[in-house]
Amino acid sequence: MNDNDANTIKPADAQDERDLWKRIANHRYAMLTTHDADGLLGARPVTALKVEPDGRLWFFIPVAGGIAADVERDPDVHLSYMNEDEDLFVSLRGKATVLRDPQRARELWSTMAGAWFPGGPDDPNLGILRVDVDRGDYWDVKASKLVQFYEMAKAALLKKTPENLGEHKRFNA
Repeated sequence: MNDNDANTIKPADAQDERDLWKRIANHRYAMLTTHDADGLLGARPVTALKVEPDGRLWFFIPVAGGIAADVERDPDVHLSYMNEDEDLFVSLRGKATVLRDPQRARELWSTMAGAWFPGGPDDPNLGILRVDVDRGDYWDVKASKLVQFYEMAKAALLKKTPENLGEHKRFNA
């Protein structure tokens, strides 16, 4: 899954995007990267509440926390997902917005959210982070682990870069 050549990036079509959103919806956790007060990048785990087929993702965050402050300063964010079992690696770029919307919070609410926001959907510290994705890259490996191992071993013996281990696709919203 080498990305040394820009020509290896294939454009994702509408079906690829729909499939990706469905796959991401099955993964609860992502790493969210924001810019801190010094302009430096920092990442932290977030739990996805909902992934919409148009590339809008929803998360609960504390309005008095670092994520909300970072997004207020700079709404450009990055989300990454990785599922080693499925050989899926995703990098998403987008614009984030922090909302205070108890009605929407009720729609997205789960019992687990109560551990972080004991006041429920009306908790005064409950914020909703909405990320509108504007660009995505993903690497998807279709070959089995055995085939991957064989291709890598063959490439090492032949002193070549392994080929056909997966696809790198990109979309822009």
